[in-house]
Amino acid sequence: MNSKKYYSDFLVIGSGIAGLTFALKASALGTVHIVTKKKNFDSNTNYAQGGIASVIAPGDTFDEHVEDTLKAGAGLCNRRAVEILVSNGPGRVNELMEWGTRFSTVRDSSGSVVLDLGR
Repeated sequence: MNSKKYYSDFLVIGSGIAGLTFALKASALGTVHIVTKKKNFDSNTNYAQGGIASVIAPGDTFDEHVEDTLKAGAGLCNRRAVEILVSNGPGRVNELMEWGTRFSTVRDSSGSVVLDLGR
């Protein structure tokens, strides 16, 4: 068996949206290697159809998203961590769009292009 050694400042395990976001940010501070599965589309982000639960739509509330996340976590989530995650969601979605991430869009009743907030 021929093995190679790789050296880097950061090792990222996973190539979903969280891992890749971290890798992009860490690359400003040093070298980065990403370890992923055999297929590049094999990530939870892909299985979630690229979905991001974030307070974006009119009528959405941070409290509802916190409660939904806690419920989905079946008692395994730390409330404070969920609150931080939910409160930072809109800013992270905007950041992804600024980086060029394409989300599904639709035209609203006025003809404006808006994010498609359904599956």
